[in-house]
Amino acid sequence: MSVYLNLFHGRDSFAQDMDDWGSEGATIGPLSYVHTTYGSEVKICGARAVLERFFPNVNIHFHDGQGEHAIQLAGDCLPHDGKFYGDWSVCGADALRARALSPVTPVCDVCGSADLIKDAAAAWDRDRQEWSLLSTYDSTTCQRCEREGDDIAQWVPNAQAPSRESNQAEVELTSPRAAEAEGKGERGGRRD
Repeated sequence: MSVYLNLFHGRDSFAQDMDDWGSEGATIGPLSYVHTTYGSEVKICGARAVLERFFPNVNIHFHDGQGEHAIQLAGDCLPHDGKFYGDWSVCGADALRARALSPVTPVCDVCGSADLIKDAAAAWDRDRQEWSLLSTYDSTTCQRCEREGDDIAQWVPNAQAPSRESNQAEVELTSPRAAEAEGKGERGGRRD
């Protein structure tokens, strides 16, 4: 069973006096486990894609696609992404479904298409009579512009993402890669 680390009651510094509930934080996961050591650090273990998404600037060692990250508490707060959270919960996916989460969709960082695929490994499950996903790999491919790489996905709210099947205009991106590709005469990830 996977678990999630849900952060809330965020503030700008761990010493800040709060006169309201603070900000909602990330829901980090799915994770293999969350472990607290003497109230000084919170260790989490998860897949490479999850840990790199939530901790992009942290050097994490991965083995067989899994990594462990120890988050040092600041005072009595858990720091994440420039904020300090006074409260956090560990819960399963069922508890998260009850909350109104803001769903997101990965889109290509150059053309804005939501038609992305990941390399993966699957094994046949005799009991279920279907393929079961074992793991996903780093490589992602945009089916529209044929761009490939380990870090081509940009996460946008579902309301802003085009459907995978539509031929509508894609998400307007302001990423440096999109501007760079446009400036070099690349269209759809291919050289003209």
